[in-house]
Amino acid sequence: MRPFHQNNLRALRTIAKNLKPASFNPPSRHISTKLLRSQPLIRSSIPSIKPHIILPSSVRHNSTSTLTSQTPESETDAERKQQNEDRRKNEEAYMITFTCKPCGSRSTHRMSKQGYHRGTVLIQCPSCKNRHVMSDHLGIFFDEKTTLEDLLKKKGEVLTHGKTDGNMEFWDDGTVKRSEAEAGPSSEGQK
Repeated sequence: MRPFHQNNLRALRTIAKNLKPASFNPPSRHISTKLLRSQPLIRSSIPSIKPHIILPSSVRHNSTSTLTSQTPESETDAERKQQNEDRRKNEEAYMITFTCKPCGSRSTHRMSKQGYHRGTVLIQCPSCKNRHVMSDHLGIFFDEKTTLEDLLKKKGEVLTHGKTDGNMEFWDDGTVKRSEAEAGPSSEGQK
């Protein structure tokens, strides 16, 4: 894991010192508050550079859309879900079956090749809900680009590679067996 550096804290403190809290300047004593309240509020399309009065949020809000014109979230969620399913059908992916060390549960997950080789991939165990790092090319969890092979090499373990053809698995060590993903219940990593 990446250690926390004091330089990061120093930068945050510097930013916090330079920020000034928002303050409200009450109207000047020379301007009557009755005069300010009696004037009609005029909405202008040109924003003023220095507003003299802080208006309530209901007046400051200049949105032209109404709540009724928005599409229901369930429709957009269903459309997004369908788009994601279509995209996943066409993208190259890895199937990984592993045993979670904390709980001993074995599960099968799908992860995209692009995410594995260029991004950061976490897989959540369906039993204990622990998240396991499969790769980190974005430097979120480790200081250097890391894949599952690198993590296992550090521990002295080996990752077994194989290929699937239909419901058959062909492993690099020469064994052939029926695919666990097709045979039993599985958990898919990307939902």
